[in-house]
Amino acid sequence: MTIFQIKCFLNVAEYLNFTEAANHLFVAQSSLSRNISNLEEELGMQLFVRTKKYVRLTPCGAVLYEEFSKLLKLGEAAVQKARNAELGENGSIVLGVIETQRSENFLPHTLHALREKHPNIKIDIISGNFQELRESLMNGKIDIALTLDFDLIDYPTDDIIYQVFFESAPKCVISKAHPLAKSDEIHFDSLSTETMIAIDPAISKGAYNNIVQFCERHGFTPSNTIYASSIQNILLKVEAGLGFSVLDENCISNSNTAVLSLPFYKTDPLHLVAVWRKNNLNPVIPLFNKYLLPEER
Repeated sequence: MTIFQIKCFLNVAEYLNFTEAANHLFVAQSSLSRNISNLEEELGMQLFVRTKKYVRLTPCGAVLYEEFSKLLKLGEAAVQKARNAELGENGSIVLGVIETQRSENFLPHTLHALREKHPNIKIDIISGNFQELRESLMNGKIDIALTLDFDLIDYPTDDIIYQVFFESAPKCVISKAHPLAKSDEIHFDSLSTETMIAIDPAISKGAYNNIVQFCERHGFTPSNTIYASSIQNILLKVEAGLGFSVLDENCISNSNTAVLSLPFYKTDPLHLVAVWRKNNLNPVIPLFNKYLLPEER
């Protein structure tokens, strides 16, 4: 059974005249009759009663006329929906942003550009810690996770695609009451006896490994480590004077007067990445990513 055969059947059923139906379809009447006969043979039922005076639907044909009409309309609507999605005329996307990120540095520009070109796209945004974003992405609750690149090792590599879109400097975060808070910049040797506050490796092995390797690259291993469940939890512990941590500067609010972030001497930048699943065919994903890249904003 082909779409053309269905169209042949529907046109004959509408006109109840093979000549008129053939003219409407711009095909020879013999071709139309052959397609109807082939359809009847394939279905094993007679669809029309044909006499020299008239053509009428059989009971089977009447049922199929109603159902095939619905089917064709659904097919046409599906094709139009796909075209609209390709043009960005409709669709939706759910974004997950790693908690505490100052998204005003990248998200408003991106969403404004997206809405300007594609005003009918619906957008929703949630936030969460590293583990929550990973689980939400893999469970299909969000389409894209905007997170830090070191957490990628906790994703199933074969199932994801990612792109870097923002760069941020690592900063030493300490309580404003800490003696080192009076320094202009921090050298790591001054932290060797301090307690380090790190993301629990059960939440993100990547985040934990990043801060440990950060210390190792600068010549020391922390004398003591305590764990936190999230970046927000790290900041609360730092505010309480429980130790120091290393965070990207874009997650530290300028309005937080209880903590101080100081630059490190000679450090590599950290990167924010957009992560999505390979098998997520949401057509809005490439549109969003197009505007997320700095050169497109």
